[in-house]
Amino acid sequence: MTAIANIREYIANQPEGQPFASTELRQFASTDNIRQILNRLVKSNEIKKVARGVFVKPKSLTIGEKMPLASEIAEAVAQTTGETIMVHGAEAARQLQLTTQVPTGLVFYTDGNSRTLKMANRTVRLKHINPSRMIEPGTVAGLVITALIYLGKENVEPSTIDSIKKRISEEDFKKTINLINRMPAWLSDIFFRYQKETQNG
Repeated sequence: MTAIANIREYIANQPEGQPFASTELRQFASTDNIRQILNRLVKSNEIKKVARGVFVKPKSLTIGEKMPLASEIAEAVAQTTGETIMVHGAEAARQLQLTTQVPTGLVFYTDGNSRTLKMANRTVRLKHINPSRMIEPGTVAGLVITALIYLGKENVEPSTIDSIKKRISEEDFKKTINLINRMPAWLSDIFFRYQKETQNG
């Protein structure tokens, strides 16, 4: 089979609406050849480009097309570039019900360069953050710490920790506690205060 035939077959086997990285196609052709083939498939509307090195086979709907979730695109970008990408603090706080505010835009933290990805009618921002602040990305414990750092010292109390404990599993809470030494000093102090108040209570 030719390179384009192999790539077409690979894409045909991908779930509709699921992004894939161009790096997944290296087994079929050289990097330059892959780029040319993907550009040809984009022009023929067989696939859509959603970010640099990230493509998707859209799912046709009665009206319009189903595009991948922003989180799926972020994961595909991470796979392509090798950088670490994680949920923004505002979204982490919303998921943990620490705030009712819905983030106005789709923003993710990255240890790579800050940039904006445009896809369909959406814009996804990748915001650079010091890698030292990316604690256990992709885990519940990491989500908790990211949310609390976002809320800030003035808005986090031992009662905040207690609220979180009721919303996550006991195992995930223990994992969070075990990361105290990797937290900012002010946040680890609040966890220590929480543990002390719990023991005295």
